[in-house]
Amino acid sequence: MTNFKASAIVSIAALAFAASAHADIQTWRLTSTSYRVQDGFTAPAFAQTGNTFSIDYVIDTSVPTLFGSGNDFSNAVLSFTLNGITSAASGYIMAGGSLNAINIWPTSGRNDGIDFISFNNFAGTPQTDIASALKEFSTYAKTRSTDLRVDFGDKSVWAKPSSFVMTSVPEPTTWWLMLLGAPLVLLRARKQGAAA
Repeated sequence: MTNFKASAIVSIAALAFAASAHADIQTWRLTSTSYRVQDGFTAPAFAQTGNTFSIDYVIDTSVPTLFGSGNDFSNAVLSFTLNGITSAASGYIMAGGSLNAINIWPTSGRNDGIDFISFNNFAGTPQTDIASALKEFSTYAKTRSTDLRVDFGDKSVWAKPSSFVMTSVPEPTTWWLMLLGAPLVLLRARKQGAAA
């Protein structure tokens, strides 16, 4: 019986350590259609009026609120891909209500000149965690209350979001892996008991 307990503890510990440290990383895709280009600006082909384009955000949903209070999540967006270029990101997700936003900027220069992206939800409600905020952005994406602005220096392009969906499934958490491994621990114990 002592061997069974030791085997069970070792197996569960191994499963716990096997859990990925990135269980809370999610990828979300925002799809929008450009409806306005600032006067005097020739937008890149992907962003010209009437063109539809997507932004892929890589988001860490475990980031705590800024200063441990409020509904601002600093640096939750790890990177983004737009116009075929992936950039590490700085910025924040704001989920305090009335105007919620995912505001990001690349940490280094891009050859297409993008230096700020703001996905706004003007009908938001306060959220206490990033996962809930993202679900709310998803719910409101198709409505009139959302808007997207992509800045190229002092020139901007505005687009109407049509969808905001998670495109990756988060990796399993430690507890899920432990539950998944429980039948294996019992099977191993039975085999050891039968061999004894």
